[in-house]
Amino acid sequence: MPATPAPVQFTDKDFEERNNYSDLKPGDYEATCIDVEDIVASTGNPGWKFTFDVKGLDLYTRVYHQGGGKWKIREVFNALGMPIEAGAVIGALDPNALIGNTCVVTVIKVPRDNPEEGEPWTNIQRHTPLVTAASPGVTAL
Repeated sequence: MPATPAPVQFTDKDFEERNNYSDLKPGDYEATCIDVEDIVASTGNPGWKFTFDVKGLDLYTRVYHQGGGKWKIREVFNALGMPIEAGAVIGALDPNALIGNTCVVTVIKVPRDNPEEGEPWTNIQRHTPLVTAASPGVTAL
């Protein structure tokens, strides 16, 4: 089925130079959580997809509520200022409370299975609390 033509209005902002994923080098960066949404893994395991703004680019972290991946929930919540203590039983975690909070993310490059498909993927490997914007080794936004 063909696409439907639509009116599109461009502004000067649409033509400003932007960062791109291939320019984002591996390392630690200040990142702000800008969105979170519900997801379901192919196995049926529910979770959340966090969207982080890293130097004007959207990077994602997926965490799942069941199984062995709960350590990642704890890592993200702790990094964004909502510590979860070992052994905690929490009735309902609210990831929406983390939107707008800032942390440090470690960005890595992951080679594609087939290098002919393009540049390596840009992924978040780790989330840690932001001590100060001037922390050594952290590239500020």
